[in-house]
Amino acid sequence: MGFSSFLSVRFGLRELFYASICILLGYLLRVRDSYSLNPMWRKRSELTKFANGKFMTDVDRCPVPIITDLEGDGVNEIVLISNDLQHLNILAMPLANEDDDKTLAHVEVKSKTELPLKERVTGHTPKPYVVGVGFTVPYLSMMQIRKQIIVVVTDDWQVLCYNHDLDLLWQQQLALPEVDFRLLEVKSVTVHVSPFSIKQKHQGLVVVAGNFRYRRHKKDLYAELKEKESQNHQNRTFDTSEEEENETTTQFSAFAIGADDGTLIWTQTFGGSGSFKESSKTKLSDIHWKLQLHYNAGQKDESPWRDYGSQLDQFMPHMWADNSDTQVIMARVNKEFGKGSPEQSNEDYDEPSPAPALSPHHFIGFSYGGHRPHSPDEHVKNPNSLVLRSPDGLHIVSLVTGQPRTSLIFPADRSLYMDIDQDGYAEKFVWDLGKHYSPCFLDIWRMNPLQEKIDQVSLCTSKRLFWVRSWSMEEDIYKKIPPQLIKSVARKSGVLRHFLGHNLFEDKTYDIITYGSLGRISSLALDGTIHWQTVTDAKWADMSMTLRRAGGRSLPESVKEEFLLSFQPSMLIMPIEVAGPKVAVAVASWNLLAIVDLKEGILLGQHSLPAPSTGPLVYGDFDNDGLMDIIVTCKKGYIGFSLKLQHNYEYTVLYTVIVFLVIILFSWIVAMSAQNDDNESDNDNDDDDDDDENNFEDEAVVVRGDDNLDKLQGNFG
Repeated sequence: MGFSSFLSVRFGLRELFYASICILLGYLLRVRDSYSLNPMWRKRSELTKFANGKFMTDVDRCPVPIITDLEGDGVNEIVLISNDLQHLNILAMPLANEDDDKTLAHVEVKSKTELPLKERVTGHTPKPYVVGVGFTVPYLSMMQIRKQIIVVVTDDWQVLCYNHDLDLLWQQQLALPEVDFRLLEVKSVTVHVSPFSIKQKHQGLVVVAGNFRYRRHKKDLYAELKEKESQNHQNRTFDTSEEEENETTTQFSAFAIGADDGTLIWTQTFGGSGSFKESSKTKLSDIHWKLQLHYNAGQKDESPWRDYGSQLDQFMPHMWADNSDTQVIMARVNKEFGKGSPEQSNEDYDEPSPAPALSPHHFIGFSYGGHRPHSPDEHVKNPNSLVLRSPDGLHIVSLVTGQPRTSLIFPADRSLYMDIDQDGYAEKFVWDLGKHYSPCFLDIWRMNPLQEKIDQVSLCTSKRLFWVRSWSMEEDIYKKIPPQLIKSVARKSGVLRHFLGHNLFEDKTYDIITYGSLGRISSLALDGTIHWQTVTDAKWADMSMTLRRAGGRSLPESVKEEFLLSFQPSMLIMPIEVAGPKVAVAVASWNLLAIVDLKEGILLGQHSLPAPSTGPLVYGDFDNDGLMDIIVTCKKGYIGFSLKLQHNYEYTVLYTVIVFLVIILFSWIVAMSAQNDDNESDNDNDDDDDDDENNFEDEAVVVRGDDNLDKLQGNFG
């Protein structure tokens, strides 16, 4: 019985059971989908256009690129301001270069125009600061083709509007603060384009919001380093200067403009001395004397924040760390006089916009969730308010008139505010303790009714079964990335946590996402429990430690200058699929780009960078494959990385087949061994039977011999 007998094995219930086990194991232990980051195009920057002629600094920062479908043809374009800060470009994916695959192709320029900027203030050269795109016509059906407009806002509040072909539609100059503008610089500014109309004669709406601050005459980090080196200190540790004084800012202002002709509809200004009033029902505990948190206070004719109940929880947490946190959000909010009984707004449009044909949630299985391209605002049914996220807190204003409805004022300290215990008061999360400290601890404070420290979460700690390690002393103190607080998506690990029920979904839980100079990305719970930690090569701690310990003496001057004045690491929470949930985090460092899954901390992909990152990351689908791509900003220009997916189904099938064959082979070997044992046992039994038969015959012969002998004896007797 050989291999032919193996092929002739009959498949019965046992073999069917084996096959089912193999299929189950193949599903449970299936090979995961893998991703890769591939550079697709580049947009070169001219070094001579930078202020120092070497690399980008704060005065050279450009508005972030935007990836969107301007023409409604299903093909995304890239809206980008050139590094000379004078031209607006529309870019498209380059054609495939079959001749030389090793050369990164230059992006194709579809349209280009020069910005007609005017000198509003003598001696000040305006430059573009933010760019926004959006629709001006409401979404009505799948057959509708809508085109977007492009709005550019400068640092002296000039607003320029272009159509999809870069034809200038209108230009508007917004009012500046009544002070010497040469003493000011932009603190925050944002632009928002919406298809909702609030006046009968207008089509679409443009909202611009922001404020200024007085220029700060302080030395940069590189100048401080050179000063320390020139003093020949015996102490080899480089100490930064003391904390800067609180900056002086102008009032935060918002402007509503008609998107079709640039007509100013309304203007609203917030803050300022004497602009806050107290409600007759305000308690002393509602105003914190030190942190200036106002819960029942606001501008004239404003209502307390609590009057709107839990409707405003969706706009928390709040943190303003840089200009990217300035936002304008459309919403529908009304006062709540009783639980579940919101007040009906008495504000109506002159001619209400047609009701959008969008469902509250996306359908599954199609780009943009089963709809043509649209903005998130178009999922809001009958919006009546604008939510302004500013450096001094949250402002809710009427969409029609701009009249303030309520405000929640926070100090401009870069802290994060979130109501974690659902008591109606926001807790404070302090992550940046100052220039001399690394961002390795998150202090959680209760602000009302009394100031009290609730907990301290260690962000730079690894916990294992038998040891705990902290790397807080190795973290950078120059380039700090604020942690992100997101709705919980992490899959908790650990057998004990599983049996305790921590893996079950909870609606009110949050994850803290951190990224530091050692390239370590972590996901933690609010109580400090570590969901997962992933170490990537996206780091810059070696240069930071050299600067701190030896003043950077071992580094070239050009590297020290570029690190302190130009380098800007970035962390971005992003989706993987178009119109999908945000389940990944992308990070850019001195020489590497990486993407990590937020659920389990799996490294999805990484790729080296030709130069240090100098700006925030941007995501979008510029190659129109349904997966989000990334644009990286560096001193050499812009580089587009495409995210590619590989399902690895064949590896799962191969693994299942191999396991099945191994089990069948093992079963056959066991069966053959058992059969051989049975045959040997049968042979032994046959031999025993033959011996018994021979013995029986011998006994029979002996018996017959005895009988004959008796007969003979009888005859003779």
